[in-house]
Amino acid sequence: MPSSYLAVTRIIALMIAMPLLTLMMDFSGIFGGYLAEVAVSGMSWRLYFERAFTYITYSDLIPATFKTIVFGYLIAVAGSYLGFTTSRGTEGVGEASTRSVVMGSMLIILGDVVLVKIIFFLLSAGVG
Repeated sequence: MPSSYLAVTRIIALMIAMPLLTLMMDFSGIFGGYLAEVAVSGMSWRLYFERAFTYITYSDLIPATFKTIVFGYLIAVAGSYLGFTTSRGTEGVGEASTRSVVMGSMLIILGDVVLVKIIFFLLSAGVG
């Protein structure tokens, strides 16, 4: 079925794009924090980055990045399903896009709850 090729490529593309966008925004936030700190206190870039990355570990970055892959999957599946099952022309497309935003948001919230529980269980099992 040709629509499955379209859906699969969209799903894979969003599963790749979401972590990349998240990492890009993380680094933008760190750089923005640096600019704010320089404006307030004149801190050197070396001291800022040493202090900023002292407390960040891979156990902070990997689960959060994994979650964005799952969120990308959920968004793409919701959007593809509702987009391919729409009817009634342009009016139906407008309704489908609104429903896909709502469904994607709800799936992200539910997925986040499940993923937090799973990640907490896996990380706490390794500690004790």
